[in-house]
Amino acid sequence: MADEIGIVMSLYDNVSPTLKSIAGNSQAFDKTLDELKESIKAYDKAQDSMVKKYADLKKALAETNSQVKTAQKSYDKLNDAASKKDLDEAIDRQAELRRALKETESNLKINAKAYHDLNEQALKAAKGIRETEDAVSRADNRAGGASMLSTLGKAGVAGMLGDSVSQAAGYILESSVGQPTATAVSSVLSGIASGAAMGAVTGNPIGIAVGAAAGGLSGVLNAATTVGGAKDDAFKSYVQEAAEGQISERDSAISSGSSVAAQRELDAIAFNKLLGEGIGDQYLKDLRTMAAETPMEYSDLTAMSRALATGFGSDPKRMLDLMEGIGNAGSAVGVSASDMSVMAQALSRMQSSDKASLEYLNMFQERGVDVIGMLAGSLGVSQGEVYDMISKGSISGTQAVSIIQQGLEQYAGAMDEMSRTFSGLSSTLADAETEMDAAYGEGYNAERAKGLQAQTEWLSGVSGEAQQEANKAIGAWQASLENQKEQYIRDAVDAAMESDEYQQAKAAGDAAEMGRIIMEAKVQGMNEYNASEGAQLALESEKALIAGIREDVSLKTDYWDAGYEMGQEYSKGLEAGRADALKSSGFSYAAVVGSSMNVRAGSGIKGRYAYGLDRVPYDNYAALLHEGERVLTAREAREQDRSGTRPVQVNITGNWTVRTDEDVDAIATAILRKVELAQRGGVR
Repeated sequence: MADEIGIVMSLYDNVSPTLKSIAGNSQAFDKTLDELKESIKAYDKAQDSMVKKYADLKKALAETNSQVKTAQKSYDKLNDAASKKDLDEAIDRQAELRRALKETESNLKINAKAYHDLNEQALKAAKGIRETEDAVSRADNRAGGASMLSTLGKAGVAGMLGDSVSQAAGYILESSVGQPTATAVSSVLSGIASGAAMGAVTGNPIGIAVGAAAGGLSGVLNAATTVGGAKDDAFKSYVQEAAEGQISERDSAISSGSSVAAQRELDAIAFNKLLGEGIGDQYLKDLRTMAAETPMEYSDLTAMSRALATGFGSDPKRMLDLMEGIGNAGSAVGVSASDMSVMAQALSRMQSSDKASLEYLNMFQERGVDVIGMLAGSLGVSQGEVYDMISKGSISGTQAVSIIQQGLEQYAGAMDEMSRTFSGLSSTLADAETEMDAAYGEGYNAERAKGLQAQTEWLSGVSGEAQQEANKAIGAWQASLENQKEQYIRDAVDAAMESDEYQQAKAAGDAAEMGRIIMEAKVQGMNEYNASEGAQLALESEKALIAGIREDVSLKTDYWDAGYEMGQEYSKGLEAGRADALKSSGFSYAAVVGSSMNVRAGSGIKGRYAYGLDRVPYDNYAALLHEGERVLTAREAREQDRSGTRPVQVNITGNWTVRTDEDVDAIATAILRKVELAQRGGVR
C-alpha cells in the first residue's frame, strides 16, 4: 500500500504544476478557468491535509501495535479484569486506526484521480485558449488591428451582467407573481441578455441591438416551450392520477366488497340456523334497511341480533322492535354500539332465564338507562321497593322485559334525530357505500368461487400429488446447496485458523488481523462454493429459466408490453386530448393545426386559411372565407397571374461590403424571399 501511495503522490506532483500554470496564465480569459483555479486550490488543500493525516496515522498505528503487544503480555501474566480492559482498549484503538488509515489511503487515491481528470480539463482548456487566440489574431489582421480580445471581454462582462439581471428578475417575479409567469419573463430577459452579449462581439451598437432582438425572440420561444411543457406535465399528471385513482378505487372496492359479501354469506348461514331457514335471510334484509335508515351500522345490528336471538329467536319481529328501542335509548344517552349489545344481552338473559336479577338490570343502569325507574312507575311502587322485590324474586324476567320494552318508547325518535347530525349522516353514508362495495363483492365472489373450486380440485388431484412430489425434491435440493455452502465456509475458516499467519497474529495479540483472516476465509469459502458443481448447476438452471422466458415472451408483443402501452398512453399530453376531442366532434386535428399554421392541407382536410392559400388542393374543397375575400376560377386565376404580375424593382441603398461570392448568394437569397412574400400579398 505504501508503494501505491507513493505513486499517487508522484502523479499529484506531476499534474499540479501543469494545472497551476494554465490557470495562472489564463485566469482573466474565462470564468471556467477561474473555477478551475479555485478547484486547484481546494485539491491542494485537501491533498496536504490528507498527506499529513496519513503520516500521523502511520505513526500512531505503529505505537498502538506496540501497546497491544505489551497489553497482551500483561494480560497473559496477570489474567485480571484491569489488564483485560487495557488489552481490549488497545485492540479497539488499533482497529480504529487501521480503518482510518485505510480510509485515508482510499481518499488519497480518489483525490489523485480527480486531480488527473482536472488535468485533462485544463489541457482541453489550454487548447481552446490557443485556438481562440489564433482566431482572434486572424480577425485582428482582417480588421486592421482591432482588438477582438477586448471585444470578447466586453461580451463576457455583458453576459455575466445579463445573467445576474435575469436571476434577480426571476427571483422578484417568482416571489410576486409565481410560476410559470416568472420563468417565462426570466427566459425572455435571459435571451435578450445573451443575445446582446453575442452581439457585443461585433463591437457595433447595431450588432448588440440585433443580438438582443434575436435573443429576445429565442427567449419568447423558450418561455412558450417552458410554460407549455409545465401545463402539459400538469395535464398528463392529472390524467394519470384520475385514471389510476379510478382503477385503485375500483380494486379497493372489490376487495372490500368481497370481504363484506363473504361475511354476509356467513351471516346468512348463522341466522338461518338461529331463526329458521329462509327467515334468517329476510331478517338480515330488514337489518340492512334499518342500517340504511339509522345511525346504526349493519355489523353492529348483527352483533345485537346475536345477543337477542337466544331469548327471542322465535319472534324475529320482536327482535327488530327491541333493537329499535335499544338503539333509540342508546342514541339518547350517548353510548356506543358495544354498550347497546350489552343491553340486548341483558334483555335476552332475562327473557330466557325468566329472572330479573340486579346484575342484568345494572347493565342498563350503568349506561344511563333508568330501568329501575321504569319498573317502579309501571308497578306503582318506589324504587327502593323495586330493589326489595328484585332481591326476593318477585319480578319475573319476562315481566321485566315487557316493562322495559314499553319504557324504551320514551326515547322514540332519538335515532332519527341523531341520523340528521354530521356523525349520523357519516354513518348512513358509510352504510350506503358498504352496500355498493357489497354489490361488487357478491358478483366477484360468485364467479371467483368457481375458480377456487377448480384450483382446489387441481391441487387435490393427480396433478397436485405430482407437484407435491416435485416440491419435495426441489426443497431437498435447495437444502443440500445450503449445506454445501456452509461446509465450504467451515472448511475455509478451519484452514485459516490453522495457518501460520493466523497463529502469528494470535500470538501477537493482533485481534484485528485475526478478524481479517477469518472474514477473508469466509469469503474464500463462499467463492469455492460458487465455483462448485452444485452452485454452477443452480446458476445454469436460473439462466435457462430466464432464457426460456425471454424466448417465449419475444414471440408475442401482447405477452409483455401492457406496462409499456400504459406508459405510452400516460405520456400523451394536452395535444392528444385536444385531438381526441376534435375527433369525437367530427373534425380532424391535423386539419385544424395545419390550417392555423398555414400548412398546405392534405386530402380530405378542411380548415381556416386567414393568411391565404396557394391553390385549391383538390375538387370539392371547402374553406371558410372572411368578409371581403374572393374565390376565382382556375382560368381567372391563370389570367390574373399572367396579366397581374408586376415588374419588381429592387433598390439597394447605403454602404455594402461584399467580401466573398458567398455574400452575393446570401444577399440574392434574402431579396428573393422578400419578393416572393410581396407577390403572395405579404409585405411589399
